[in-house]
Amino acid sequence: MVKLGLLSNERMARGINWTLLSDPLLKHLNDQADARLIAPPSGVNGLRELPRLAKQLRRVDALFHMNGRVRPPLAFQALSRLSSAKLRAVFYVDPWAHLLERIVKTDRQQRHDLVFIPYREAFDRLSEDEGGERYRYLPFAADTQVFCSKGQPRDVDILWMGRRDTALHGALLKLSDKHGLNYLYREKTGFIDDPAELGALAARARYFVVTPPELERSGGFSPLVMRYLEGLAAGCRLLGTFPKSGEFEALLPSESLLEVASDGSDLEARYLADQTDDAGWTASAEAARIVREQHGWDSRAKQIAAAIKAQLGQAT
Repeated sequence: MVKLGLLSNERMARGINWTLLSDPLLKHLNDQADARLIAPPSGVNGLRELPRLAKQLRRVDALFHMNGRVRPPLAFQALSRLSSAKLRAVFYVDPWAHLLERIVKTDRQQRHDLVFIPYREAFDRLSEDEGGERYRYLPFAADTQVFCSKGQPRDVDILWMGRRDTALHGALLKLSDKHGLNYLYREKTGFIDDPAELGALAARARYFVVTPPELERSGGFSPLVMRYLEGLAAGCRLLGTFPKSGEFEALLPSESLLEVASDGSDLEARYLADQTDDAGWTASAEAARIVREQHGWDSRAKQIAAAIKAQLGQAT
């Protein structure tokens, strides 16, 4: 069995997204392989602990970590250099278009052998460059233990977690005021940093609003982000707009998302018609099943472990 070293940022400063990203993935990877989890603190304290932590990485075959920036934290870089691992693998969380050149440079400098990219548009560009064989397309996933149907009443008509598009949000406010809907968003719920609480809230929602990142922020990419998968995993019907990358339609039934204009101009008509559209709700239930079976972090852990094992087999 492959001996895998997992570098975790759980002792570093981070936001809630990491508890829904690296924590479940590393947990499932730990179950998939003979793994050792290493969690250095940030800053000077992390560097001071390097000798002790490096000893724990002796005799591992491969190292893996999630990278939220272009360059890994200093402690991760140092541990990678101190390790005798035959293979180094990384998953980039936000490979935006304007960062791709720096990502390629970092991968060469850090000697990354396997690089997992969650955005199809980013993967297509990276795989065309010299050294592109190290890149693998691996979409985001949902923490299906947090986001799941909990059998409780769906007393929230519409839920929008996180960043919102102003025009669509305004249309949703008008819709909810006119029809007496319970529309929840961050200003109403407050900031929720407990994954269990976030999952419980999503499990109460009928519709879960999703939109791709703004093109200005992403450098022109329109990828499939976690929210789409999390809403479906929670048993909701998605409402919003499709990513322009085509990733959603490639992986999931397109009818599971109630598509509306990005400015909300057709929201009321589309929403009212959907209340009697059994096909849309049936597609949402099927999409929820697919996410739980194929697009949870447990599935991604199996794919990563298999890719690492195959790469090591090619190298020996």
